[in-house]
Amino acid sequence: MVDKLVNVQACFNANFCSLLEYHLSNAFGKLDDKVLKYFWCDGISEPLINQEFNSRNITSINKITTQAWIGSTGQDQYIMIIKLGRHSRKRALEGLDLSSCLPKNGQFDWFDIDLLNRTITIQLN
Repeated sequence: MVDKLVNVQACFNANFCSLLEYHLSNAFGKLDDKVLKYFWCDGISEPLINQEFNSRNITSINKITTQAWIGSTGQDQYIMIIKLGRHSRKRALEGLDLSSCLPKNGQFDWFDIDLLNRTITIQLN
């Protein structure tokens, strides 16, 4: 189990968080929504390594929770829930790059943002 945890940690690193940040900001800018199209993401924290961040939980609950800075200034703190699809879960457990799990540009159904509760849910393939 320790090896799988190390593999998962390798996938959710600063490089992936930066790529997700850019991908999300790009998607916001292409929305028709009069508020969200001015949003951008100014950072995503690497997930905290705690009792919830282990290979068993990733396999069973299929999600990783972290924090992101989002909004019209990019400075509002949001809880970010990254849901893993079959492909991304397998890649995470194997320690492989997750960039191929991000949706194609022009798709907007891969995230859901709750402005009131400051949460954003991301769905990886």
